[in-house]
Amino acid sequence: MIAITEVEVKLLPPLLQDFVRLIGIPATMLLVQNYGGRRIYIPSPERCTEKHAISQLIGPGNLSKLADCYGSMPHFQFPKAERALLAVRNARIVNDYRTKTARELAMQHNLTEGQIVRILSQAGAHPPASRRQNQPS
Repeated sequence: MIAITEVEVKLLPPLLQDFVRLIGIPATMLLVQNYGGRRIYIPSPERCTEKHAISQLIGPGNLSKLADCYGSMPHFQFPKAERALLAVRNARIVNDYRTKTARELAMQHNLTEGQIVRILSQAGAHPPASRRQNQPS
């Protein structure tokens, strides 16, 4: 699972950037993890309660902030933020490559070794000297 505080805000869709402005990255990413790709409804301020599912997820204060801006609007599609999450995952893969092999990273991230190699290649990552083959003696 990707740490929810590592997402670069500029990679998020505009709607989620606004949510981050209102309630912060952690609460926004909790919403993405639970509602991403589905329709969502933010209740009007007077209908916000602690028992509301979104309130239980991000807290009543954060729901109230969203309700002030988005309350009573029709249901809308909540973005999945795939691009931002993939960027975080790929950065983590590149960073972890210093201590793990492509095979270990593939197993950890449920990807193929070929996908890991492509991610590393696109980032210009190289294995540490201790793991390089054909080292001059």
